[in-house]
Amino acid sequence: MAGAIGFEGLRDCQLTAGPLTALAAVMVERSLAFEGASRAAATADSEVFRAAMLDALAHEFKTPLTTILAAAGGIESVGPLKPEQKQLAQAVESEALRLEQLTRRLLRLARLDREELRPQMELIDISDVLGSLVAEHTRRWPDRHLALSAMPSATVRGDLELLRLGISQLLDNACKYARPGFEIKVSLDASNGAISIEVWNAGDPIAPNERGRIFDRFFRGTGAQTQAPGSGLGLYVARKIAQVHGGTVELVPPARNEAGTRFRFTIPLANSELDHGVSVQSSGD
Repeated sequence: MAGAIGFEGLRDCQLTAGPLTALAAVMVERSLAFEGASRAAATADSEVFRAAMLDALAHEFKTPLTTILAAAGGIESVGPLKPEQKQLAQAVESEALRLEQLTRRLLRLARLDREELRPQMELIDISDVLGSLVAEHTRRWPDRHLALSAMPSATVRGDLELLRLGISQLLDNACKYARPGFEIKVSLDASNGAISIEVWNAGDPIAPNERGRIFDRFFRGTGAQTQAPGSGLGLYVARKIAQVHGGTVELVPPARNEAGTRFRFTIPLANSELDHGVSVQSSGD
Protein backbone atom coordinates (compact mmCIF):
# COMPACT_ATOMS: atom_id res chain seq x y z
CA MET A 1 0.00 0.00 0.00
CA ALA A 2 1.33 3.47 -0.89
CA GLY A 3 0.08 6.94 0.02
CA ALA A 4 1.08 10.52 0.71
CA ILE A 5 0.55 13.00 3.53
CA GLY A 6 1.09 16.75 3.55
CA PHE A 7 1.30 19.38 6.32
CA GLU A 8 0.74 23.12 6.20
CA GLY A 9 1.74 25.79 8.72
CA LEU A 10 3.98 23.57 10.83
CA ARG A 11 6.66 25.15 12.99
CA ASP A 12 10.01 23.46 12.77
CA CYS A 13 8.73 21.32 9.91
CA GLN A 14 11.93 19.29 9.73
CA LEU A 15 11.52 18.25 13.38
CA THR A 16 7.75 17.60 13.50
CA ALA A 17 6.85 16.26 10.05
CA GLY A 18 8.58 12.89 10.62
CA PRO A 19 6.95 12.04 13.97
CA LEU A 20 3.52 13.19 12.71
CA THR A 21 3.86 11.02 9.63
CA ALA A 22 4.82 8.04 11.80
CA LEU A 23 1.78 8.60 14.03
CA ALA A 24 -0.50 8.81 10.99
CA ALA A 25 0.96 5.56 9.64
CA VAL A 26 0.39 3.82 13.00
CA MET A 27 -3.23 5.02 13.05
CA VAL A 28 -3.84 3.74 9.52
CA GLU A 29 -2.23 0.38 10.39
CA ARG A 30 -4.33 0.00 13.53
CA SER A 31 -7.48 0.92 11.63
CA LEU A 32 -6.76 -1.72 9.01
CA ALA A 33 -5.97 -4.30 11.70
CA PHE A 34 -9.25 -3.54 13.50
CA GLU A 35 -11.17 -3.85 10.25
CA GLY A 36 -9.52 -7.21 9.52
CA ALA A 37 -10.22 -8.49 13.04
CA SER A 38 -13.87 -7.42 12.75
CA ARG A 39 -14.24 -9.29 9.47
CA ALA A 40 -12.61 -12.40 10.97
CA ALA A 41 -14.91 -12.27 14.00
CA ALA A 42 -17.98 -11.87 11.76
CA THR A 43 -16.85 -14.85 9.66
CA ALA A 44 -16.30 -16.98 12.76
CA ASP A 45 -19.73 -16.04 14.12
CA SER A 46 -21.40 -16.92 10.82
CA GLU A 47 -19.64 -20.31 10.74
CA VAL A 48 -20.79 -21.09 14.29
CA PHE A 49 -24.34 -20.09 13.35
CA ARG A 50 -24.25 -22.17 10.15
CA ALA A 51 -22.96 -25.25 11.98
CA ALA A 52 -25.57 -24.81 14.71
CA MET A 53 -28.31 -24.56 12.07
CA LEU A 54 -27.09 -27.75 10.39
CA ASP A 55 -27.07 -29.50 13.74
CA ALA A 56 -30.56 -28.26 14.64
CA LEU A 57 -32.06 -29.15 11.26
CA ALA A 58 -30.61 -32.64 11.35
CA HIS A 59 -32.03 -33.24 14.84
CA GLU A 60 -35.43 -31.90 13.76
CA PHE A 61 -35.52 -34.26 10.78
CA LYS A 62 -34.85 -37.34 12.89
CA THR A 63 -38.29 -37.75 14.51
CA PRO A 64 -40.50 -37.34 11.41
CA LEU A 65 -38.22 -39.61 9.39
CA THR A 66 -38.46 -42.32 12.04
CA THR A 67 -42.26 -41.98 11.95
CA ILE A 68 -42.34 -42.20 8.14
CA LEU A 69 -40.17 -45.33 8.17
CA ALA A 70 -42.37 -46.99 10.79
CA ALA A 71 -45.53 -46.05 8.86
CA ALA A 72 -44.15 -47.36 5.56
CA GLY A 73 -43.22 -50.66 7.19
CA GLY A 74 -46.64 -50.82 8.87
CA ILE A 75 -48.49 -50.34 5.57
CA GLU A 76 -46.74 -53.37 4.08
CA SER A 77 -47.52 -55.52 7.12
CA VAL A 78 -51.22 -54.56 7.34
CA GLY A 79 -52.33 -56.95 4.67
CA PRO A 80 -52.06 -57.90 1.02
CA LEU A 81 -51.37 -54.89 -1.20
CA LYS A 82 -51.79 -54.45 -4.90
CA PRO A 83 -48.47 -54.49 -6.77
CA GLU A 84 -48.57 -50.75 -7.42
CA GLN A 85 -49.43 -50.05 -3.74
CA LYS A 86 -46.54 -52.22 -2.57
CA GLN A 87 -44.21 -50.46 -4.98
CA LEU A 88 -45.26 -47.05 -3.63
CA ALA A 89 -44.80 -48.17 0.00
CA GLN A 90 -41.33 -49.50 -0.82
CA ALA A 91 -40.45 -46.25 -2.59
CA VAL A 92 -41.49 -44.23 0.48
CA GLU A 93 -39.44 -46.48 2.76
CA SER A 94 -36.40 -46.37 0.46
CA GLU A 95 -36.41 -42.57 0.15
CA ALA A 96 -37.01 -42.11 3.87
CA LEU A 97 -34.00 -44.32 4.58
CA ARG A 98 -31.93 -42.23 2.21
CA LEU A 99 -33.04 -39.02 3.98
CA GLU A 100 -32.18 -40.60 7.33
CA GLN A 101 -28.66 -41.32 6.05
CA LEU A 102 -28.35 -37.73 4.81
CA THR A 103 -29.52 -36.49 8.21
CA ARG A 104 -26.80 -38.48 9.97
CA ARG A 105 -24.28 -37.05 7.53
CA LEU A 106 -25.47 -33.51 8.27
CA LEU A 107 -24.93 -34.08 11.99
CA ARG A 108 -21.44 -35.44 11.42
CA LEU A 109 -20.55 -32.70 8.94
CA ALA A 110 -21.60 -30.04 11.44
CA ARG A 111 -19.24 -31.60 13.99
CA LEU A 112 -16.53 -32.10 11.39
CA ASP A 113 -16.64 -28.37 10.61
CA ARG A 114 -16.35 -27.52 14.30
CA GLU A 115 -13.55 -30.07 14.69
CA GLU A 116 -15.59 -31.81 17.39
CA LEU A 117 -15.84 -35.06 15.46
CA ARG A 118 -14.60 -38.18 17.20
CA PRO A 119 -14.50 -41.04 14.69
CA GLN A 120 -15.68 -44.52 15.59
CA MET A 121 -12.67 -46.55 14.55
CA GLU A 122 -12.86 -50.16 13.41
CA LEU A 123 -11.06 -52.49 11.01
CA ILE A 124 -12.55 -52.08 7.52
CA ASP A 125 -11.95 -53.89 4.24
CA ILE A 126 -11.70 -50.79 2.08
CA SER A 127 -12.04 -52.81 -1.15
CA ASP A 128 -15.54 -53.92 -0.05
CA VAL A 129 -16.47 -50.31 0.73
CA LEU A 130 -15.20 -49.06 -2.62
CA GLY A 131 -16.95 -51.84 -4.54
CA SER A 132 -20.24 -51.07 -2.79
CA LEU A 133 -19.95 -47.33 -3.49
CA VAL A 134 -19.14 -47.86 -7.17
CA ALA A 135 -22.18 -50.15 -7.47
CA GLU A 136 -24.40 -47.49 -5.82
CA HIS A 137 -23.16 -44.75 -8.15
CA THR A 138 -23.60 -47.02 -11.18
CA ARG A 139 -27.27 -47.45 -10.25
CA ARG A 140 -27.68 -43.74 -9.51
CA TRP A 141 -25.98 -42.61 -12.76
CA PRO A 142 -27.03 -45.17 -15.40
CA ASP A 143 -25.73 -42.95 -18.23
CA ARG A 144 -22.19 -42.94 -16.76
CA HIS A 145 -19.82 -45.88 -17.15
CA LEU A 146 -17.89 -46.51 -13.93
CA ALA A 147 -14.98 -48.86 -14.50
CA LEU A 148 -13.48 -50.35 -11.32
CA SER A 149 -10.02 -51.88 -11.64
CA ALA A 150 -9.19 -55.21 -10.03
CA MET A 151 -8.58 -54.42 -6.38
CA PRO A 152 -6.23 -55.86 -3.75
CA SER A 153 -7.69 -56.78 -0.39
CA ALA A 154 -6.74 -53.93 1.96
CA THR A 155 -7.67 -53.29 5.58
CA VAL A 156 -7.72 -49.84 7.17
CA ARG A 157 -8.63 -48.62 10.62
CA GLY A 158 -11.34 -46.02 10.22
CA ASP A 159 -14.87 -44.76 10.67
CA LEU A 160 -17.01 -46.63 8.14
CA GLU A 161 -19.65 -43.94 7.70
CA LEU A 162 -17.08 -41.17 7.34
CA LEU A 163 -14.97 -43.12 4.86
CA ARG A 164 -18.03 -43.88 2.75
CA LEU A 165 -18.94 -40.20 2.81
CA GLY A 166 -15.44 -39.03 1.90
CA ILE A 167 -15.01 -41.44 -1.02
CA SER A 168 -18.57 -40.73 -2.19
CA GLN A 169 -17.69 -37.05 -2.57
CA LEU A 170 -15.06 -37.94 -5.18
CA LEU A 171 -17.39 -40.35 -7.00
CA ASP A 172 -20.23 -37.79 -6.92
CA ASN A 173 -18.00 -35.13 -8.45
CA ALA A 174 -16.72 -37.49 -11.14
CA CYS A 175 -20.29 -38.43 -12.11
CA LYS A 176 -21.57 -34.85 -12.01
CA TYR A 177 -18.84 -33.42 -14.20
CA ALA A 178 -18.44 -36.34 -16.63
CA ARG A 179 -20.39 -36.21 -19.86
CA PRO A 180 -23.08 -38.89 -20.36
CA GLY A 181 -21.64 -42.06 -21.83
CA PHE A 182 -18.07 -41.21 -20.83
CA GLU A 183 -15.98 -43.54 -18.70
CA ILE A 184 -15.09 -42.90 -15.06
CA LYS A 185 -12.08 -44.92 -13.87
CA VAL A 186 -11.77 -45.97 -10.22
CA SER A 187 -8.79 -47.84 -8.79
CA LEU A 188 -7.38 -48.95 -5.44
CA ASP A 189 -3.70 -49.41 -4.68
CA ALA A 190 -2.18 -50.69 -1.43
CA SER A 191 1.55 -50.04 -1.07
CA ASN A 192 4.10 -48.27 1.12
CA GLY A 193 1.89 -48.60 4.21
CA ALA A 194 -1.13 -46.80 2.72
CA ILE A 195 -4.11 -47.28 0.43
CA SER A 196 -4.71 -44.88 -2.45
CA ILE A 197 -8.05 -44.61 -4.21
CA GLU A 198 -7.92 -42.75 -7.52
CA VAL A 199 -10.99 -41.43 -9.33
CA TRP A 200 -10.58 -40.14 -12.88
CA ASN A 201 -13.12 -38.69 -15.26
CA ALA A 202 -12.89 -37.30 -18.76
CA GLY A 203 -14.53 -33.99 -17.87
CA ASP A 204 -13.00 -30.58 -18.44
CA PRO A 205 -9.72 -30.05 -16.53
CA ILE A 206 -9.62 -27.66 -13.59
CA ALA A 207 -8.24 -24.25 -14.54
CA PRO A 208 -4.62 -23.80 -13.35
CA ASN A 209 -5.45 -20.61 -11.44
CA GLU A 210 -8.19 -22.45 -9.47
CA ARG A 211 -6.28 -25.61 -8.50
CA GLY A 212 -4.95 -24.08 -5.29
CA ARG A 213 -8.47 -23.24 -4.08
CA ILE A 214 -10.55 -26.31 -4.96
CA PHE A 215 -10.31 -27.70 -1.40
CA ASP A 216 -11.49 -24.42 0.16
CA ARG A 217 -14.90 -24.52 1.77
CA PHE A 218 -17.71 -23.30 -0.54
CA PHE A 219 -15.32 -22.69 -3.45
CA ARG A 220 -16.65 -23.65 -6.89
CA GLY A 221 -14.62 -23.16 -10.02
CA THR A 222 -15.90 -21.21 -12.98
CA GLY A 223 -16.45 -24.36 -15.02
CA ALA A 224 -18.19 -26.19 -12.15
CA GLN A 225 -20.72 -23.39 -11.69
CA THR A 226 -21.96 -23.75 -15.25
CA GLN A 227 -21.97 -27.56 -15.44
CA ALA A 228 -23.81 -28.80 -12.34
CA PRO A 229 -25.40 -27.55 -9.11
CA GLY A 230 -23.38 -27.88 -5.94
CA SER A 231 -22.39 -26.35 -2.60
CA GLY A 232 -18.60 -26.27 -2.96
CA LEU A 233 -18.26 -28.54 0.09
CA GLY A 234 -17.51 -31.92 -1.52
CA LEU A 235 -13.73 -31.73 -1.84
CA TYR A 236 -13.41 -29.82 1.43
CA VAL A 237 -15.32 -32.59 3.24
CA ALA A 238 -13.37 -35.38 1.51
CA ARG A 239 -10.03 -33.87 2.56
CA LYS A 240 -11.19 -33.26 6.16
CA ILE A 241 -12.29 -36.90 6.43
CA ALA A 242 -8.99 -38.13 5.02
CA GLN A 243 -7.11 -35.90 7.48
CA VAL A 244 -9.14 -37.29 10.41
CA HIS A 245 -7.79 -40.70 9.33
CA GLY A 246 -4.18 -39.50 9.02
CA GLY A 247 -4.32 -39.15 5.23
CA THR A 248 -5.06 -36.63 2.53
CA VAL A 249 -6.89 -35.95 -0.74
CA GLU A 250 -5.04 -34.38 -3.64
CA LEU A 251 -5.52 -33.36 -7.23
CA VAL A 252 -3.14 -35.54 -9.24
CA PRO A 253 -1.18 -33.72 -11.97
CA PRO A 254 -2.18 -35.12 -15.38
CA ALA A 255 0.17 -37.56 -17.04
CA ARG A 256 1.57 -36.71 -20.45
CA ASN A 257 -1.20 -36.71 -23.08
CA GLU A 258 -3.84 -37.36 -20.35
CA ALA A 259 -7.03 -35.31 -20.40
CA GLY A 260 -9.66 -35.09 -17.68
CA THR A 261 -9.30 -34.83 -13.90
CA ARG A 262 -7.87 -37.27 -11.35
CA PHE A 263 -8.16 -37.17 -7.55
CA ARG A 264 -6.34 -39.42 -5.07
CA PHE A 265 -7.71 -40.31 -1.59
CA THR A 266 -4.96 -41.74 0.65
CA ILE A 267 -5.05 -43.08 4.22
CA PRO A 268 -2.77 -45.47 6.15
CA LEU A 269 -3.22 -49.22 6.08
CA ALA A 270 -4.14 -50.82 9.40
CA ASN A 271 -1.14 -51.87 11.52
CA SER A 272 1.22 -49.90 9.30
CA GLU A 273 3.85 -47.55 10.64
CA LEU A 274 1.58 -44.67 9.64
CA ASP A 275 -1.30 -45.97 11.79
CA HIS A 276 0.14 -44.75 15.10
CA GLY A 277 -1.68 -41.40 15.11
CA VAL A 278 -5.25 -42.73 14.93
CA SER A 279 -7.08 -43.30 18.20
CA VAL A 280 -10.23 -45.31 18.82
CA GLN A 281 -13.07 -43.24 20.28
CA SER A 282 -16.84 -43.24 20.42
CA SER A 283 -18.62 -40.64 18.29
CA GLY A 284 -21.27 -39.98 20.89
CA ASP A 285 -24.03 -39.93 18.23
